[in-house]
Amino acid sequence: MRKSPILYFSTFLFLLILSPIRSFAQDEWRVWNTLSLGLPLTKNLDGRIAYLRSTDLTNGSFENNFNWYQFRLSYRFNRTWSTRAGTIWMSTPSGNVTNRVFANVFHSSRLNRRLTLKNGIQLETHNREESRYDQRIILMSRLGFRKRLKFLKVAPSFSYSLFYNIGGDPITYYSSSGEVITQKPSNGFHRGRALVNFNFILSDPIRLSVYYMNQQEFNLAVSETNKINVLNMDSNRIQRPFNNYHVVGLSLSYQLKGKNKDSLLPINF
Repeated sequence: MRKSPILYFSTFLFLLILSPIRSFAQDEWRVWNTLSLGLPLTKNLDGRIAYLRSTDLTNGSFENNFNWYQFRLSYRFNRTWSTRAGTIWMSTPSGNVTNRVFANVFHSSRLNRRLTLKNGIQLETHNREESRYDQRIILMSRLGFRKRLKFLKVAPSFSYSLFYNIGGDPITYYSSSGEVITQKPSNGFHRGRALVNFNFILSDPIRLSVYYMNQQEFNLAVSETNKINVLNMDSNRIQRPFNNYHVVGLSLSYQLKGKNKDSLLPINF
């Protein structure tokens, strides 16, 4: 029995509603600019090098948040299954440099003549400079069109990612009377990202993605001693405050020609 696309849209909407809805004025605004180079290596194996710069627009400061560098390999087993693995470095103006190694797997399914749904899971491990978590598990879904629309040759898509944190610096948890219960990492689902992307063909090898992303952090189905954004009663400061923000992004990619001449629509950027 064929599943209705409405069911999948409802699932995405439900995931989006799980994130706290805050006004645009309350959260930070950022601009992400990305340059990337696609490197076809064999018929099914591709490489990618990318650079991303994040700029903070809050209070009109236009300050650099971080610089992000990625190298990854992608392998397509067939039309429905693919995998990626790579590494990412991220540097901040303060001089902190974090590194992560990741691997993921994706499954693509055809919903009808126009729509496809791609689901994936990503595993990450981070170096010691990342204090918020040691590892992460990311659940990802992308809903898009099988082919580009005739209008401007655009490929619109909607993606949602749900992040599960493991490890990191411990958080101090207190009882209602102010006594310390325990100190431990805040393992659990604590972040969601919703993204609307429009990918355009500027020329045969050049693609441009224009997108909007909203990040919301939360405490989803976790115990009292796994939460973030909790008060340290000794210092009267919030531990691991929610990091919520909006992003307007531009991603410019150049795809070198290889044996595989198919145009792949990115699940992310």
